[in-house]
Amino acid sequence: MILKSHLLSMILYAALVSLVLALLRRTEKKARIKYGLFLFLIMIAGALLFGWLMYLFTL
Repeated sequence: MILKSHLLSMILYAALVSLVLALLRRTEKKARIKYGLFLFLIMIAGALLFGWLMYLFTL
């Protein structure tokens, strides 16, 4: 594993996936940036929420 932190790995993965999807799905530059940031934030928020929910089940 290149990164020792799972959080940093998740952020890097979300950034790369959102970049590729934004480039493939939108044609205008402004729309690409907006869509890419939206995807990135949704992926990070979803992963943090899911991780928090999994933590609650380990208590």
